[in-house]
Amino acid sequence: MAFSELKILVVDDNDNMRRLMTTILRGVGADEVRDVSSANEALEILRSPEGWRPDVMLVDYVMDGLDGVQLTRRIREEYDRPGDRLPIIIITGYSELWRLNEAKAAGADDFIVKPFTTPSLLDRISRVVAEARRDRPEMLSA
Repeated sequence: MAFSELKILVVDDNDNMRRLMTTILRGVGADEVRDVSSANEALEILRSPEGWRPDVMLVDYVMDGLDGVQLTRRIREEYDRPGDRLPIIIITGYSELWRLNEAKAAGADDFIVKPFTTPSLLDRISRVVAEARRDRPEMLSA
C-alpha cells in the first residue's frame, strides 16, 4: 500500500497520541494527514464544502463530548454513501471484549489497543483500506 496516496484523519483528544500517529504516518510517506482533537472537529471536516474526505479515520475510543463509538455511529448514519463506506479504526487503551463488540456494532472496521506497534498500525490501515477499495472497483487503481 502506498501511504503517499492516502488521506488520513486522526481523531484523538490526547495531543501526544495525535502527534505520535501523525509522525508515524508522515514517516511512511502519508502527506495528507489531518488531526483533530474532537469528534465535532472531525464532523466539521466531513461536512466541509471543500470536499476533503479521508480514505481512513483513526478514532480514539474515549474522548470528551462524542466518543469514538458515537462518532462512528454518526458517520455510518449520516456520511457514508451507498457503495462508499469510510473505513474507521478505533484506537483505545481499553481491551475489554465488550468495548470491541460495541465498536464493531457501531460500524468500526477494526480496533487497535494501545500501546500498539508501528507495523501493527500500518497493517491495520492497509487492510481496512484494501477491503474498502475491494468493495469499490473504481478505487482499485487508486
